[in-house]
Amino acid sequence: MPSIEVPWGPNGALELLLPSEGPFAEAETRVIWPDTSGWLKDYAAALGQALDDPVEALRLEDQVTAGSSVAIVVDDPSRWTPVREALPIILNRLHATGVRAEDVTITVGVGRHAAVDDRSMQRRVGEEIAAGYRCFSPPVDDLSAYDDIGKTPEGIPVRVFRPVARANLRIMVGSVLPHLQAGFGGGYKLIFPGTSHRTTLSGLHRQGIGGRSDPVGLLGELSTDNTMRQAIHGAAKLVGPCWSVSHLSAGRGQILRVVAGNPKRVQDILAEEAARRLRAPEEGPADLVVAGNHPWPGDPMQSFKVLLHHRAACLSHGVLAGFFWTDPDEIDRSFPIKALRRIAATGKWGGWTIRRLLPVAHGIARAAGSPAAFMMHWACELAVNRTVLVYAPALVARIGPQLGPVQLFAEQGDLWQAAAAAIVRVRTGDTREPVRVRVFPEGGLTYASNSVTRAQ
Repeated sequence: MPSIEVPWGPNGALELLLPSEGPFAEAETRVIWPDTSGWLKDYAAALGQALDDPVEALRLEDQVTAGSSVAIVVDDPSRWTPVREALPIILNRLHATGVRAEDVTITVGVGRHAAVDDRSMQRRVGEEIAAGYRCFSPPVDDLSAYDDIGKTPEGIPVRVFRPVARANLRIMVGSVLPHLQAGFGGGYKLIFPGTSHRTTLSGLHRQGIGGRSDPVGLLGELSTDNTMRQAIHGAAKLVGPCWSVSHLSAGRGQILRVVAGNPKRVQDILAEEAARRLRAPEEGPADLVVAGNHPWPGDPMQSFKVLLHHRAACLSHGVLAGFFWTDPDEIDRSFPIKALRRIAATGKWGGWTIRRLLPVAHGIARAAGSPAAFMMHWACELAVNRTVLVYAPALVARIGPQLGPVQLFAEQGDLWQAAAAAIVRVRTGDTREPVRVRVFPEGGLTYASNSVTRAQ
């Protein structure tokens, strides 16, 4: 087997010790990297140029005057968007027109992720900005904090966090990355659902799982073909003027491109480039798909999404193996550690039960219009028809070796043994073809679309 390393943590690397015996003796192994060439050496200069030459929009300086209210919406700490570096440059331009600090709000588009506390806010926007501006993490379930501004053509209620809804101008600062339902994240998604009430959030996400035999096909779709993104655009028509500063990022400090201006056009430009750089080649699915979670900061929920991003590269009843570096500060950002422990405490019996009851529970939740339906849908997509193995020593130390139907490992050798056993079990009597292995070392960037599954 070839020597393969996956990025591990901010600056480290982990060697994958794939075995060369058993079903792996004649394995066909391919390593798929994203194209991260040509990242910006001078981000401040690139951002300045983007602000000076916005796409299909007036410059910021031409959209506000003294006394204008401005809502800046930034993505949450699970992304590597250079928010701390961008905000001072943007704010200086606003203040040069007469906009005062008290006219500006800064809101983190957390959606259903964990709220951003004071310490995290300081890290996200910078200490001086956190102290000098009104900064918010929207309370997703407090309806009194939202303005109801109408309904989308699909009938989704649009309820937006009040400081964002009532501003004269909204500036979104985020990044474009593959997204299971919206095709690619970023753009208007920072507001819809990032700063929207849970009823809006749930309605938008339901657009990402309805009406398709295999909804994972939305992953990597551009806005013209994507049902969730179309619903987001419908919601955006109900709010006032918006402006976007969006990035294509390869990780901490590695910005491939920054574009500013009309949110939809900016989104389309960066989504097209992301598809070119990050999409996996179209080829037959593999028996074993290995994905590292780089460059996610270590939030377990985002890491599990990495496996979903590569699900289409894996055979039905194949093995998905994740290598998740976990930052202790991020381990319970999106999914409370107490909830993970409750699931882990059910052990193997709980995993067996969950695997069999998930499809039933998902059907009930979907029929009832439950907000949990879209999360159950993705849990089904991940764990019902595949063996899921995860190397995550820090997570094992916190919750143990079992997370429902997902097996967790602190030793690589144990993971590869489990992978070999699962492959042998499925391939009994079928030894004509070598085991196919696909490795995505930077799985937080790459993704496999349905066309990969179809390429037989």
